Amino acid sequence: MDRKKSPVNRMLEEAADVVRRCKEAAGDAEPTEGYKKSQIEELKKYADTNQLWFTFENVSVIYLDKGGENEVFYDGNSSVIKLNNFEYAGEDLTNFFVRIFAHNHFFSNVPYQLIGFAENSVREFCAVLKQPFIPAKREATEKEIIKYMKALGFKMDYSDEFHNDRYEIFDVVPNNVLCGKDDILYFIDTQIRLRRKE
Repeated sequence: MDRKKSPVNRMLEEAADVVRRCKEAAGDAEPTEGYKKSQIEELKKYADTNQLWFTFENVSVIYLDKGGENEVFYDGNSSVIKLNNFEYAGEDLTNFFVRIFAHNHFFSNVPYQLIGFAENSVREFCAVLKQPFIPAKREATEKEIIKYMKALGFKMDYSDEFHNDRYEIFDVVPNNVLCGKDDILYFIDTQIRLRRKE
């Protein structure tokens, strides 16, 4: 199946378009900090209209962990499910979609799929992301990470931060990059943003 034409990828593209159109409609009339609230309201309408509310009713999952933006579950088989509350997107959800698209481009061996929307345990509106579960033998070393990122054309700013002409990738630390049983590196949870113009 062509991943670019898949219904899951289409949902990601459509949701990104909802967020972009909302920001364009607000223009300069709305302060930047107001974007997020209106973007979330538009995504809720999108989820209602297209019946994209995700529930765990028919899915058997095991709770794994909670971080700054994700509640993480394991389906007991081949995937993790992350309820992402958009915390690291700042005040413009466009940043969230930039990150997901860039992640899937650079780290396509462990892509994110948007499978719906839900509320997390504290009733925050979240994107529901599915990602392959990686049977890892260990965390990647800093040396392995640096070599991999340089091979992708990124320059190192700090031991956990890299950039190219378009993107900055940070929080690239060993516990966010796994060495699989196949000896391949899997970047499971880094932060990505557009590079600021100098």
